[in-house]
Amino acid sequence: MSQGNSQNNIFEALQVGLTQAESVQTPGEVHGTLTGMLCVDNEISGARAVEDVKNNKIDGALDALREMTLEGLFDPDLSFQPLLPADDVELERRVQALARWCAGFLYGLSADGTFDINNLSGEVGEVVNDLTELSRAGLTAEDADNESAEADYAELVEYVRVGVQMVFLELQPKREGPTRRESLH
Repeated sequence: MSQGNSQNNIFEALQVGLTQAESVQTPGEVHGTLTGMLCVDNEISGARAVEDVKNNKIDGALDALREMTLEGLFDPDLSFQPLLPADDVELERRVQALARWCAGFLYGLSADGTFDINNLSGEVGEVVNDLTELSRAGLTAEDADNESAEADYAELVEYVRVGVQMVFLELQPKREGPTRRESLH
């Protein structure tokens, strides 16, 4: 199964779980919140990303989402992907989902009260400011008719993907791997 299909399945399953749990949050918003929280503290549980759940039926799914997200963030090949609707969903809904993902990410960064943008390097601080702007993104009728709108959206998603990894790498220590053996000559 391709990563795109896997992401689509996770998005849809999380949507169903959130609806059943009577949450008003969207899958992208939850994933953004969880990702922001993990950038600050990679030990938090997945369930912390959902504020308004009436029951704990989706805790296991959220913990699995947490593990998948951390795996992508720590991956040396930078495989992290924001959880967004599939490419066959109308562009306006995908842009709204990206905006909510960014809003969730910003909320997740600040949720425990320890995050301070002034402690970030200039480049990473700019990324957080850009994500703040993207959290207000929308699509006008003129934009929707523009042939380059799809390419523009894809570029924004890639910017978010890479930018979030930059934030994570700056805020989280690198995982220690196995010690490399010295070769004898």
